[in-house]
Amino acid sequence: MEKEQELKNESSSEQKLPLGIEETEDLVEQIQDLIDSDNQPAAVDLFSQLHPGDQGEVIEDLPVATQQGILTAIPPEEAAEILEHLEPKDIAKVSEGIEASVLSDILDEADSDVTADVIRQLPEEQALDVLGEMEEAVDIAPLLGYSDDSAGGRMVLEYIVVKNNSTTDDALDTLRLKSPDSEEVHTVYVINDEDQLVGELSIARLALARPRTLVKDIMDSDIIFVNSDTNQEECARVMEHHNLDQLPVVNEDRKLLGVILSKDIIDVIEEEATEDMYKLAGITGERLFGPLKNSIRNRFPWLSVNLITTFLAALVISIFESTIARVVTLAVFLPVVAGQGGIGGTQTLTLVIRSLALGEISKKGGFRLLNREIFLGLVHGLMLGIIVGLVAYFWKGNYMLGVVLGMAMIGNMVIAGLTGAGIPLLLTRFRIDPAVASAVVVTTCTDVLGFLLFLGLATALVSFLL
Repeated sequence: MEKEQELKNESSSEQKLPLGIEETEDLVEQIQDLIDSDNQPAAVDLFSQLHPGDQGEVIEDLPVATQQGILTAIPPEEAAEILEHLEPKDIAKVSEGIEASVLSDILDEADSDVTADVIRQLPEEQALDVLGEMEEAVDIAPLLGYSDDSAGGRMVLEYIVVKNNSTTDDALDTLRLKSPDSEEVHTVYVINDEDQLVGELSIARLALARPRTLVKDIMDSDIIFVNSDTNQEECARVMEHHNLDQLPVVNEDRKLLGVILSKDIIDVIEEEATEDMYKLAGITGERLFGPLKNSIRNRFPWLSVNLITTFLAALVISIFESTIARVVTLAVFLPVVAGQGGIGGTQTLTLVIRSLALGEISKKGGFRLLNREIFLGLVHGLMLGIIVGLVAYFWKGNYMLGVVLGMAMIGNMVIAGLTGAGIPLLLTRFRIDPAVASAVVVTTCTDVLGFLLFLGLATALVSFLL
């Protein structure tokens, strides 16, 4: 109880610093102990002292039953704020055990994009029950028709809009009336009589405008917007490129549908970066301390594919068994050639996939990139080739071994640059996600071709190696 009181006092202090990992783990343990001892009110009280961001971190590590108990025990508006810090799949998993009447109250208080994401994840029957209980169902229903990775799926409906022929006085009245329901009010959007987006107006400019001035006379008509079916990655690129806090979303008739907030785009960037990293390693959708069966299911197929590729490398080595038998020293340097090629290819691959994800490579830029990486491979190969050649000479006392090893290093580094840049570009051309298969292909190429080059040169010059 003493530790519980200490944590409670810390969390309720004026200073709202984010919890560290150990503090979060302590709170999770404290809350679960209180639940296990049938003291739910104390657990809820301790949890309620935390900042919503910390509440999201803590509740994520609690058992599902405890999560459900806490979310139903706190006020709906507080529960809704916590949902902002959780993944939709996690929310849906918790929500499956919450009564429709309670869940509907929580989702009525949540942002429209979060609510739509959760509804999409729920089983169909429960989703219909929750929508039937919600007061905001009419507003949320249109969002459910959009993919959750599109602009329509990312937009919120809480924004300020005024007519272009209204006065600044009317616009300020609209702002005062609707701003409490709008989460982040930075911009007022302007529409015409056909509800088409025609301009935007900053809050500061509106507040400083002369009374009875027409909005259309002071609005900025040069606006950036996206269509509802625009991919979320493109939305992120547009907002980053134009330094936007908000991005309006329109339909094919340019009618304003919603607004994407910068905080949601930060989530998109994090999700996409994480997804690409997972795909490169073949562990898509896995969590560090998630269920073991999920880890096995995600990793084993790619481990099997990698096993097949290693047999290809082994097959190449077996072709030159007689050469290796005559010059056993060659076996010592096989990992050197393959290892350097592998890391060189991975470096290039990581940079290229990141640039592709951010839209930094055009069709014409692809050829320039290939030439650049081949040249870099040649430069690095020469530098590393000289080093390994000298090492081989002073170690084994055979200058020709150093020459063969150096030449193989140069060739494999060129191969690494070519495949590291070329494979993801080629996969993109065929509309295949380069993050999924590139790593395996590049590693296979550098291993197989590296061994083939090294052992092939050694076979051709075997008389000088004896």
